[in-house]
Amino acid sequence: MDTSRYDILVGVDGSASARRAADWATAEARRRTGASLTLVLINDDPARESYAREAVADIAARCSEAQPSLEVAHEVAEGHPIEELVRRSATADLLVLGSRGHGPVADALLGSVSVGVARRTRCPLVVIRGEETEQRGEVVVGVDDSARSEAALEFGFTCARTRAAELLVLRAMSRHPQARQATSRREIPSERVEHDLTKRLERWGAWFPNVTARRLDVDKHPVTALLELSRGADLAVVGRRGGGGFSGLMLGSVARGVLHRASCPVAMVPEAGEPE
Repeated sequence: MDTSRYDILVGVDGSASARRAADWATAEARRRTGASLTLVLINDDPARESYAREAVADIAARCSEAQPSLEVAHEVAEGHPIEELVRRSATADLLVLGSRGHGPVADALLGSVSVGVARRTRCPLVVIRGEETEQRGEVVVGVDDSARSEAALEFGFTCARTRAAELLVLRAMSRHPQARQATSRREIPSERVEHDLTKRLERWGAWFPNVTARRLDVDKHPVTALLELSRGADLAVVGRRGGGGFSGLMLGSVARGVLHRASCPVAMVPEAGEPE
């Protein structure tokens, strides 16, 4: 992939949610050096061809009007929406989707296409949630005790830098009261985990010296903690998989909870080399 470019792909369907996704992606492209924007409407119904071409062209014109200097491409493609978007995510730097769409799932908290793509996307995926348009100046990233959260940390630091926002690094570990009475044998690995996370944050901080990162360790369920912070954030970032407090993020209960209920856009970041 050409590192001098930053290719943002937006899946649209003509809905209000898709227009909001395109607006968000346009604003994101403005922050990124060498960014380009591609809008694609995956049409699986030949009878909707005329509508599909008009809808994607209208959204492309909206993006170009908002950012005249931005390279904006648009197309209608045939195929299954989930399969085609996942395939295209392999050559994109960022994929952006709305949280709702046309059809029987339009009123769901998260449409079936967004869920299906989130499970398998090969690049970071942002699902646009919340109605707030004013910048709040915070990005929150959920981390755990595993190295699998490294990609999410990098994405969080990058987004905080492009927004000149504070980065909140959340480590939420919900424990049963009896689990707090750690034995001496358990204290050693716990100290090792704390040391490892501290070193990881020091390393990322050195690579992003202009980002103010604040670590938050809380004794709450990860979903609860992330949802609380999302109320004041511009973006919430999670890894697709994890260990420890964010165990099973292959769109398990934590990821679903955040994607369904967050008050701001949610970025789901697959780890490099992670299998589908």
